[in-house]
Amino acid sequence: MDSLGRVARRRARRLYTLARTALSGVKTGPGTIVMPGARISREHGGTIQIGARSVIHPGAMLLSYGGFIRIGARCSVNPYSVLYGHGGLSIGNGVRIAAHCVIIPANHGTALDGGPISTQPLSKRGIHIGNDAWLGAGVRVLDGAVIGDGCVVAAGAVVRGELESRGIYGGVPARLLRWRKPSASYLKGVVHREDRAETAEAFAAS
Repeated sequence: MDSLGRVARRRARRLYTLARTALSGVKTGPGTIVMPGARISREHGGTIQIGARSVIHPGAMLLSYGGFIRIGARCSVNPYSVLYGHGGLSIGNGVRIAAHCVIIPANHGTALDGGPISTQPLSKRGIHIGNDAWLGAGVRVLDGAVIGDGCVVAAGAVVRGELESRGIYGGVPARLLRWRKPSASYLKGVVHREDRAETAEAFAAS
């Protein structure tokens, strides 16, 4: 019954997604879910595209602001993250964006003789995030940033400039801490799905 309930909930969420995105003119791929409570808006123009089997969680905000937001397949945007589109935001496949991240491909002018900051023109260089990246909770990504494939950005970091692929970055501004390695030590002792049945039998026999 629980399995049937999960299927029913997913179907309901998919139907909600189709209705919601159709009304707002957002393009989504097969299996994509936009949860109730997420805000997706093209109110100020621009485009939003979300790839197959991605999930936008409650409280997340995707606002195109005349630019574009392109999210690849199998991505997740977690609660209370804010993604703007001003100068263009492209996100690859398999990207994880944790809660409370802010990604803004624009910046205010700050010239002393340029009048109030609110009326100065924006720079709009755009932001690119590669495949298989993970942004930890509360990461800030500034206009012009490029995050390479496979990057991990630690919680609370501020990203500007270019981060090389497969690096682990942290700090304000974000700097390289180390490189990702195969068979990382934190995976020791992790039970993979295919091993669970065998492990359970071993526990029962002990």
